[in-house]
Amino acid sequence: MEFVEITITSLGSEGQGTGTLPSGKTCFVSGVFPGEKCRCKVVSETSKYAVCDAVEVTETSPDRTGPFRPSNEVSGGLPFACLSYEAQLKFKQARVRECLSRIGGIEEAVLEEVFKPVIAAEEPFRYRNHMQYAIRNNRIGLLCGRSDDLGDYDGRLIEYEIFGKIKDAAEDVFERAPTRLFDGLVLRGSLRTKEILAELVSPSGQSHEVVIRDARNYIVSTELYKNISGVCEDNGFRLNGFLLRISPDKTSKRTRTGTRTIIEGADYYDEIFCGKTFRIKAGSFFQVNTEQAEKLANKASEACSDAKVIYDLYCGCGTLGLAAKKKGQKLLGIEVVPEAVQSAKINRSLALDEEEISECDFICKDVLKTDFNALIRSSKIIPPDCVIVDPPRKGLDIGVIKKIEELGAEKICYISCDPATLARDLKQLKGTYKITEITPADLFCNASHVETVVFLSRKVSGK
Repeated sequence: MEFVEITITSLGSEGQGTGTLPSGKTCFVSGVFPGEKCRCKVVSETSKYAVCDAVEVTETSPDRTGPFRPSNEVSGGLPFACLSYEAQLKFKQARVRECLSRIGGIEEAVLEEVFKPVIAAEEPFRYRNHMQYAIRNNRIGLLCGRSDDLGDYDGRLIEYEIFGKIKDAAEDVFERAPTRLFDGLVLRGSLRTKEILAELVSPSGQSHEVVIRDARNYIVSTELYKNISGVCEDNGFRLNGFLLRISPDKTSKRTRTGTRTIIEGADYYDEIFCGKTFRIKAGSFFQVNTEQAEKLANKASEACSDAKVIYDLYCGCGTLGLAAKKKGQKLLGIEVVPEAVQSAKINRSLALDEEEISECDFICKDVLKTDFNALIRSSKIIPPDCVIVDPPRKGLDIGVIKKIEELGAEKICYISCDPATLARDLKQLKGTYKITEITPADLFCNASHVETVVFLSRKVSGK
């Protein structure tokens, strides 16, 4: 096979190194960083770009913190595992700014005025409160990028230490009693409440009754639950719930849906977030980095500090809005998933005192299909002063943007997990709203993803 030497000049949106082939075509190479030279082989190619695998780094970057390893040996979606934290932050700051300029059309003068330094993590290791492991051949770990095989990864980079110990205990059972019943293990938990939620995932297409029966029999006969619970107790934690999820197709696996059954305990754990208690149910969304997510909530609270009425669109189980609001402020959360709305109402009771509970309401509606003006005219809801939006990666539908503009709130706090869709949406909003602050935040240390908080204020008519 023919090899080519490539000089890496920058990082791509997913954290891969970028360079140029001898032909002049742009190429993407995982596991290498700007300033490095590497020997590569081309693995795929289009008319516009090529994807390469590096086999050797011949000249290393001063920002490299560990030895080079081929991408097919490394798992976990951690392109920055061997990149200094300072360099990671520089990339994320530049990534957000470049998207806002190139896609959003935001002028450099505006960016100079409103763009703030990235919010760094005080501890960029062992930060994830949620791990999704794959089970292959009775081993438990993380998949390599482009394969269905497990690769090596350093658990210290991301997972809570207790998760690694639970994983090892479960793997011991699987090695002693091999089974094909499960292909995944999901662990969630809190370092503050010391509660853990564990979920085994079954890919079986058999009837649910059969799958649940076989899973229960295996768990009992191998003492799997007892072993995991014992590891938790030995380390000062409590296994609050042990579940089985049947996800027989790619969609249910990707969306973490399917049929859930409680094997032991409950289907939730409790978390202390911004000084308040929240209940996190299996399958519900909660930011994976608790400490950094609190900084996002504090920014949202800052944006809404003068508001009397706050709308939290895409509110999920209510954690962001409930954490951001202050006593005396009214909060309306809107979410399309019924189970999430039920969780939000539970969290309202857990997080707030009796007086504040009456200030909050959560309704189950699709934001895109909601006629806010009709609800306001009928006095069912009060117009907002501030709107919080924390949409999924695809960003806001153009119809939702129009509804937000029609609501006429003085301020918007937009929290985004994708700089590209954020930039697209801001381009639509900037006719009605002025950007007053942009702050990237690092919630995914050692990975390429970045969150961004944007404050917007409604423009005075004619200006």
